[in-house]
Amino acid sequence: MVFCAIAMSQIGTRAVAKIRAENDHQKLTKAFWGLWYVQALSSIAIIILTLLAVTVFKVEYQIYFYLQIPFLISAMFDISWFYQGLEEFGKVVLRNTVVKLSSVVLIFAFVKSQQDLWIYMLIMSITTMFGSFAFWLSIKRYVDRPVKQFYQFRSVIIAVVTLIVPQAATQIYNSLDKPILNFLNGSATQVGYYDYSQRISTILLGVITSITIVMMPKMASASKESQRLFLKKSLEITTFLAIIFTIIVMINTKEFVPVFFSSQFEPMTAISYFATLRIIFLPIGEVFSNQFALANRRDKDYAIPVIIGAGLSLILNLILDKPYGAVGAMISLLTVEFVVCLLRIYIVRDAYDAKYVFKDFPKFGILAIVTFVIGSLLPNFVPQPYINMTIKSLIISVVYLVIFVLMKFEIANDLKFLIEKIIKRRES
Repeated sequence: MVFCAIAMSQIGTRAVAKIRAENDHQKLTKAFWGLWYVQALSSIAIIILTLLAVTVFKVEYQIYFYLQIPFLISAMFDISWFYQGLEEFGKVVLRNTVVKLSSVVLIFAFVKSQQDLWIYMLIMSITTMFGSFAFWLSIKRYVDRPVKQFYQFRSVIIAVVTLIVPQAATQIYNSLDKPILNFLNGSATQVGYYDYSQRISTILLGVITSITIVMMPKMASASKESQRLFLKKSLEITTFLAIIFTIIVMINTKEFVPVFFSSQFEPMTAISYFATLRIIFLPIGEVFSNQFALANRRDKDYAIPVIIGAGLSLILNLILDKPYGAVGAMISLLTVEFVVCLLRIYIVRDAYDAKYVFKDFPKFGILAIVTFVIGSLLPNFVPQPYINMTIKSLIISVVYLVIFVLMKFEIANDLKFLIEKIIKRRES
């Protein structure tokens, strides 16, 4: 799917955002069709190669590979990048919501036993495919009939080659880390501990990194002066959310793991505790890469940190996975995420004023430490774990917000204005 999409979520979003700012309908039509042609041709080639490889080499679980071909077809017809470039995020959210709800309903209706694994896979792939088809229902409202040529073919291919490498490299420490752990350590239990310890942080990362999806097209179409302001505001809001989410999860981890995953997973409590730090490292790095570097066509600056991270991940996994299992794999992941974050900040340093952008970061550090210490001292209020975790989370959130307001952060006024705007909309 990575090679079917060929980084079009970045390239397409950026191109469409710039054309939207120019308000040129004809150019928008040429850009959409020209970019999608590249995506379609790449997808067709990948689908054919996948079918040939699975059929000729008669791989294990062959039927399951066939059942997931609709995922590749969905990547071929996925034009969410076009709507993101136009800042039509409502359509993307609606599509994703319908796909998820449909898959859940169908799973409960048709998956009844272990023998229904093939049905589960088919449901997941088919619903995703039809979700991509849904984007095409309203495309006529935005563009005219298909054109006969590619869009800026040479520059697009250079961008694809530049961006596809880091996307493939990212899979090394986001996907291949688990098979590597299993191969070196040989324990499915350790792989389970490592995998499940990231589940909560991954969900929360999806919430925070949505800021990047919204800000990238704004950055791409903004002036240099506006970009500097957007960068600062986006970084501060991202950090604000990342800190509170991290603290809430850390404080509740010891109680949450045995209750939610069962007592069998208690050994992964410490791993899950430290895995939460990803909530800080990853989104802060993405502000400088996915938002800033990509918006300014600094594709190499986007690629270099990820490629270095992939190489570092392989080295650390080879050293740590066998003797330390899940703990070693988590140390490797956190080290890579931290290094990649620092590299993303450093590599585009010439394009922003660090003193201006990081002005409030010492205050964020104090805010995080004080809130974490207070949260760590909270006792268990009731025997029921879920109620207890809810009470703790509410107290931590209130403490965090009170300290945040007292420390007079610059973005406090922005958040106040946003809340007032939401309230006025609801009242009207």
